[in-house]
Amino acid sequence: MNDPESPMSDNETYDANLAEAHVQLLEDKPVSKEESRSAREATLKLKQRIREKKIQMGRPVSPDVETLRQGNVVEDDATLIHEFHGKLITLHPGNIVRKSSRAIGLHEADALRVASEAGLPAPRSHGTNVTPDGRNQIFMSYIEGQTLSAIWTELSTEEKRSYAKQLQQILKAMRAVPPPADGYIGSCDGKMIREARMYMSYRAPACYGEEQFNHHLIASVHPELPQAIVKALAGRLEKMPKHRVVLTHCDLAPRNIMVKDGKITGLVDWADAGWYPEYWEYVKFFQRRAAMERDWPAYSSDIFPCEYPDELVDYIAVSAYHAM
Repeated sequence: MNDPESPMSDNETYDANLAEAHVQLLEDKPVSKEESRSAREATLKLKQRIREKKIQMGRPVSPDVETLRQGNVVEDDATLIHEFHGKLITLHPGNIVRKSSRAIGLHEADALRVASEAGLPAPRSHGTNVTPDGRNQIFMSYIEGQTLSAIWTELSTEEKRSYAKQLQQILKAMRAVPPPADGYIGSCDGKMIREARMYMSYRAPACYGEEQFNHHLIASVHPELPQAIVKALAGRLEKMPKHRVVLTHCDLAPRNIMVKDGKITGLVDWADAGWYPEYWEYVKFFQRRAAMERDWPAYSSDIFPCEYPDELVDYIAVSAYHAM
């Protein structure tokens, strides 16, 4: 099921990126109540302008800003870490982080559990909750440091390569985690595939085996696409070599990599993580570039234990025809 938001125009994308860049400042370190309140208000005004513009253009819109903020309260003993599109992340006493929104799924807690059991550098899940007003909440441990995106432009080539090679070791550890024995492909809760496509999230039933997964990719192309193209795309996927199913993060952007004193301290935002064919991490690395530093993809050879250029080209071809 596709989320109701339609893709943004170039101008809307620019404004949205400004909003994301603004709140990104809040991710890098905890801020005072006064600073966070001022930043939130500026961000809300920008999001409201984007919403009003979409209404003028006749585009569908999400609930208004005030509706999104209902229940988004930063308690007196909490510190705001991040707020965007109705998602609120706060730090609480005991170094407990709470991620709260009506839009998030609780399945991320399952991914954190898998990562924790495997000894991977990720937040440890401390449970979930659903508030009376329908907000999903995930509680997790705090990862020290700042995002790699906060320091990326200040780093030398060798320093960037060092972080890339550290990430490769983490990926190797992730790929060593035993996958489900039944060939399951999907999120870590065992229920679905959750895939980010441009500005939308796509959900589909879980698959069992790569053949079903390839069918899932083809089944989501535009229904009016000529059958000759559909058959050609399906043929390309059928010719791909078989791949192992491995634990996959699906959003290896610098904003999701925490660092301190030259070392990666952890990966955050496991919302799209799951069990996927081993090439999927590589494909998503290049596909999810909206908030990436420009030269981040240039370090792919240092990041990935193995590269998948043919699979990347095939996915780009298929995704060009995905119905949104």
